[in-house]
Amino acid sequence: MNESISVILSNNLKNRIALLINILEEYGIGERKKVYMQSFLFPSSYYVNRFISLISKIDFKLVESYMFPVGAKTNTFKKEKINHHEFLLALEKIRNSHIVISSQKIFKDDWLDYVFDKTINEPYDVIIIDDFDKFLKESKKDIKTIKKKIEEYSKKYNTCIILFAKDSRLKNKFLDWKIAKVEEPLKFVFDDKNYNIIDIS
Repeated sequence: MNESISVILSNNLKNRIALLINILEEYGIGERKKVYMQSFLFPSSYYVNRFISLISKIDFKLVESYMFPVGAKTNTFKKEKINHHEFLLALEKIRNSHIVISSQKIFKDDWLDYVFDKTINEPYDVIIIDDFDKFLKESKKDIKTIKKKIEEYSKKYNTCIILFAKDSRLKNKFLDWKIAKVEEPLKFVFDDKNYNIIDIS
């Protein structure tokens, strides 16, 4: 990633989500930045549960069983007790952060205008989109307009923009943007239960 606009390519959804959650923790909790994340893949609760899991180091399936205590998946975890202290500490950290995770659009604006509104009073330090392919597909604007507006937003507010995608053809459309793959040049090894980074090689 660089300090302005980065596109991270990954066909492996599990690795993409794990890296995204770790980036969210680094910027939103570690660096106390104002972060806006737009999700096209999952409801915001999906990310919140995994975010709690990463911070608390508690299995996200157990976290989900507490966040949705009447769900069908909960029954298999009823005998397991959560570490209340770590769970509440993680909730407090997220609650006191400046992180917004949205999985819907309230207004009828085009997605480009909705996410990259240049008239806002308090811009974000970091904007993350979990599926840039879907963002491009859903927007009614052409590639040139999208590229220009994102670049203008990043420059005007000194915002770090991180776009996750799977379509490697994006390299041809955004030649002057930093584009990397999840597995290249570094390989991340994540804990399957909470997305904690175990190793980087």
